[in-house]
Amino acid sequence: METDPKPEPISFVEMKANVGSLLFLWSSIEREITKRIEKLDDGASRTVPHTLTQKIARWESLQAAICDERPEHRELLTEVRSRLVMALELRNRVTHGLVGITADPFGNRGDAHLETELNGETRKHTHADLEHVMRILSHMVWAIGALSDAAMQKDPRKAESAYVGIRLNHLP
Repeated sequence: METDPKPEPISFVEMKANVGSLLFLWSSIEREITKRIEKLDDGASRTVPHTLTQKIARWESLQAAICDERPEHRELLTEVRSRLVMALELRNRVTHGLVGITADPFGNRGDAHLETELNGETRKHTHADLEHVMRILSHMVWAIGALSDAAMQKDPRKAESAYVGIRLNHLP
């Protein structure tokens, strides 16, 4: 008879590090989106949207014309945007509603998590949830850059090559 494997020990320091890593990754994403908005808009617009949601929407809208010409661009843009929006929910909850951190330093309970309360809703975010979102976010800076570059690419074959790279390397 097999027994369930014992959960991995997760320290308080590790949980705090996850919070810092999540915020650092989002800072990188925000800087990349801001830079790409300026490039896609030929630097003309110096009034970059303020919130992350507005920046994601602006970045997406600047690629609308290319999406009409290249359906694969639209598919990838939709996929990247959905991943960003999903991760943004956790980022907002951690940034604006973090109320507790529970660790499992001896691996006895398997319940290391963050607790957030935002807009009257309390949620628990497990260590595994945080790790999953951070894996996604670690690819998004490059996906944003590669997709933006593909949008500016005049040669459809070079754009197609970029799309393959995005699918293989940045959308695990």
